[in-house]
Amino acid sequence: MARSTGTLEISIAENTKDIEAVRQLCRDFFDWLISEFPEQRSKLMTYFEPSNWEKTLNALPSIHARPQGAMLLARHDGMPVGCIMYHELSPGVAEVKRLFVSSFARGKGIANYLMTAMIENARADGYKELKLDTRTFLSAAVRLYRKHGFIESNHLIDLPEDALDVVVFLRRAL
Repeated sequence: MARSTGTLEISIAENTKDIEAVRQLCRDFFDWLISEFPEQRSKLMTYFEPSNWEKTLNALPSIHARPQGAMLLARHDGMPVGCIMYHELSPGVAEVKRLFVSSFARGKGIANYLMTAMIENARADGYKELKLDTRTFLSAAVRLYRKHGFIESNHLIDLPEDALDVVVFLRRAL
């Protein structure tokens, strides 16, 4: 019996349906973080304070508006399964945000495809450098970023002192 791996499509989320799918993936990401890393809950809640998080999710289309940014949505067999986005930090420098692949879609290389597509889009948009922050306990994400050429960087954002021990800042030239 043949196994089908299905089809993967990655596109810029521009219509209402795609943007809402990205928002839901971001909510799923938060839920996944809390369930997978309960010992990090207080530090995560500092970063993902609920009312501010919802405001951020509502503002995603303006935060990552074209042509200074983009929200990329991955669909596997038509179902939204992953996202990544970026926006301008300063001329020539973009910040990468919110890479996530749904638990049921992991192991298919989707995060790798999202990273590749995001890097290509950011380069086409004229960016010369990418920066991001992630959590030290997200070891698979850190490995993926390093695989795509990211190296240690200085702090991007101000964080409370007790949160700095779990945050890693990375950058990559384009």
